[in-house]
Amino acid sequence: MLYKDEAVVLRSMRLGEADRIVTFMGRASGKIKGVAKGVRKTKSRYGGRLEPFTHVSLMLWKGKGDLDTITQVEVIEPFRAIREDIVRFAAGQVMLEAVDRIVEEVSPRTFRLLVDSLHGLASDGSPLVLTSFLLRLSAVAGFAPSLDQCAECGEPAVCFSPGQGGAVCYRCRDKEAEEVGVRVLELMRDLEKDGAWMKADKAMSETAGRLARYYAEYHIERRLKSAALQPRLSEAVPSSS
Repeated sequence: MLYKDEAVVLRSMRLGEADRIVTFMGRASGKIKGVAKGVRKTKSRYGGRLEPFTHVSLMLWKGKGDLDTITQVEVIEPFRAIREDIVRFAAGQVMLEAVDRIVEEVSPRTFRLLVDSLHGLASDGSPLVLTSFLLRLSAVAGFAPSLDQCAECGEPAVCFSPGQGGAVCYRCRDKEAEEVGVRVLELMRDLEKDGAWMKADKAMSETAGRLARYYAEYHIERRLKSAALQPRLSEAVPSSS
């Protein structure tokens, strides 16, 4: 059966001497794994169109196996600005890995969130783009953190605990909770609801980003490996924004 979808390339791996297995996040099909035959050959028609981050229009053949066959690829948006800037690239890799880890079923909202966030990252490069993405992805996936009030009792909160569901007050906090202050929680709340890349001081931005990542990792029960490099690159190389 031949089918068409719009998708973002999440990752790819070698298969044999000339082929690749490419994983996509599709608008209509959810997670897609397809074989790009002969893509590593010099004369391949679409090798360069299947790089991570690329927003594409796809035609695939669905057979009896787990892997579909990619028959046609057209680029909608290459997101070169992300691939050509090491800081943007590092943040973008966390986005792609998070989607790959969290999403299995069809989720047009996740697809739209990913595309919109890649556009934001390409045009701005602020670390808050990634923070907003992780918070909003958690919400779409069904485990949104509490950021308005204590997740345990509903009172005003100044601490954050991934295991308790987000914001918590002094009285309810467990030993893993971190005191972060009202302003950090307000920033996270704004980023989750609006997805706006507003300005914030460096310390607040870093704290919000770290908490958003820890929260997502706690609920998917695994580390986001791409995130390990992201803070160091952000310090070592200035963003091109």
